[in-house]
Amino acid sequence: MPDFSAGSRVFALRGSAEHSGLQMPTAPSLPTPNERDFAMLRAAYGASGGIARANDLARLREQPCCDYCMSLEKLIALGAVFGFDWQSTCWIPMFQFEADLRLKPGPRKVLAEVAGVCDGWSLAIWYVRPCPSLSCHSPVELVDSNLPEVLQAARDDRRLLIG
Repeated sequence: MPDFSAGSRVFALRGSAEHSGLQMPTAPSLPTPNERDFAMLRAAYGASGGIARANDLARLREQPCCDYCMSLEKLIALGAVFGFDWQSTCWIPMFQFEADLRLKPGPRKVLAEVAGVCDGWSLAIWYVRPCPSLSCHSPVELVDSNLPEVLQAARDDRRLLIG
């Protein structure tokens, strides 16, 4: 079983962004998120499937009824799935998966747009923050129904983040 604790973090995303109400990690020294930040993210992802501990999700994906060719650990390492660390636990936003735990293609495409720019916390916050270019909807609200607009918002925000 892979170890998804904070010490074994395999996220390939780094960077920063602004968001009111949540502390955003900023490079080079990332502040430690607090209880309020985690509670806000947990609540914000509630309507889109919530968040799950990576170790629990990895075990579910290994069940005999789930015939998947790639482990969760490998999906994270390849940048196909993102998560964020909280109190030595990696948390995965579940909107990235279908109900049967197959990977959704939309979130994976968005990750490709921001690869190397944001860390897991920043990306988790970006997905739930209302975005002016999305008519003040959050990317997580539209990633399944309006992927082209979410991809453009990710490209625009990437340009802002890298200067």
